[in-house]
Amino acid sequence: MSEARSLDFEIIKEPWNKYQIADNSVLKVRTILTKVERRMKDNKPYFKTKDRALIVINADPSLKGEPDPKDYTNQEIKEAVAKKDMRYDTISQEFNEYILDDGTKIKIYTNVTNIDRSSLFNIEGDPIYNVSSTNQVEIRPSSRYGGPAGGKP
Repeated sequence: MSEARSLDFEIIKEPWNKYQIADNSVLKVRTILTKVERRMKDNKPYFKTKDRALIVINADPSLKGEPDPKDYTNQEIKEAVAKKDMRYDTISQEFNEYILDDGTKIKIYTNVTNIDRSSLFNIEGDPIYNVSSTNQVEIRPSSRYGGPAGGKP
């Protein structure tokens, strides 16, 4: 197997996925692709992606509490869960799309799997949530690696 080569990429789209939580808050999730590496084995590419999730909660005003400047750890938030496995409805959910400098196309689909609301509050007085999600990554190598012409899906 060859050495890993970092590839540059362009964003085609990175939409916010939105969910209406049962407590009338709105969850917005965006996955940001940060790095792509390619290795070659037997003239076939293997890709490794790194990403970061951005999570924003627009809390219902009725849930406001005392503002708290403390930066809680994930463990502290999990230990302070007040509402577990909250029901939510999908408002919008789309793939992120990218094209690499070698013509390869990548799609990332973020799927929210769980939402818990803690008894803790952030500096604005909004409740702090624990959100779990997974990503499904679809990679279409460019035609130079035997993929569809021009790397198109």
